[in-house]
Amino acid sequence: MSVVCPSGHQSQTVDYCDQCGARIGAGGRGSATDPGATSTMFPVLEEVDTSPAIRREPCPACGATRSGDDRYCEECGYDFLLPGAVAWEAVVAADRAQFDRHSVPGVTFPVYYGERRFILVEGENRVGRSRGQPDEDVPEIDLAASPVDPGISRVHAVIERCENGGCVLRDVGSTNGTFVGDEPAPIPPHTDVPLADGQRFHLGAWTTITLRRR
Repeated sequence: MSVVCPSGHQSQTVDYCDQCGARIGAGGRGSATDPGATSTMFPVLEEVDTSPAIRREPCPACGATRSGDDRYCEECGYDFLLPGAVAWEAVVAADRAQFDRHSVPGVTFPVYYGERRFILVEGENRVGRSRGQPDEDVPEIDLAASPVDPGISRVHAVIERCENGGCVLRDVGSTNGTFVGDEPAPIPPHTDVPLADGQRFHLGAWTTITLRRR
């Protein structure tokens, strides 16, 4: 049986005309040329978008949007093809409760201290204060920007990213010590202390650092 398309062509296919490609039934009903056949309403087929989806994967290190299938992040150079790669960041803030606990004479709590974030590199990330000297070996987590916590040593502690994906904290012999969580005593110098996602440690007169997994 053949049908007649809206343009008047006879077509052996009942959905689209095999002569001009017009959709049969687009205007209502197609006409059958078989005298004994009745008009048939054909369903309109929904068009499906088969184009590939655009990838909008965020960089786990800095949060920038990945450009297509690019291997490296355009902002920080993160390698998206690293198997099981985990990104960590250190979030630095001024902690009033810590300041009140220590009550260091002559030191005032900063009126405004914007939250600072540092992406941890592979291996050791030194926490300290640079001195702004030429050719100085600046720590990876440099807390020298104003307002400065005077209780932080030039190289105070180290956060080390381990091969198993975790992190450990190590005080390197600082003057005022490093405190984890709510512990009243500082951690022993040169001793690795595992850190979990969201765990905090304190140093100086009012500085608190929170480790976060991204």
